[in-house]
Amino acid sequence: MKYTTLICLFFIAGLASLSAQQEKSEKPAVAEMTTKFRVYGNCGMCEKRIEKAAQIEGVGLADWDQETGILTVHFDPAKVKPSQIHKAVAAVGHDTDKVKASDEVYEQLHACCQYERPGAGQ
Repeated sequence: MKYTTLICLFFIAGLASLSAQQEKSEKPAVAEMTTKFRVYGNCGMCEKRIEKAAQIEGVGLADWDQETGILTVHFDPAKVKPSQIHKAVAAVGHDTDKVKASDEVYEQLHACCQYERPGAGQ
């Protein structure tokens, strides 16, 4: 009799767990979006810095291509806007096609990371 009661309790606990998992999986998935934009930089150190800066809350993946200068970002639009990503990257010294890094932060970059700034010398 005791074993029957134990088996019933385990069975009920298993059903409750399965039901909770089903409820979680039935929630609609958040649509992930992708944006691509130009980020100025030169080298592998730039790549690490840019990708790390872009990894703000709501960003799933950030990949900067050194050859093209294009940053590809997969993000949750309910948590982050592309403009926030531009600002985060500019905050570490890298100009984007929409936000310019401050001169002070840019000048603190390692010499090999100091790219030719858009509009410089005009």
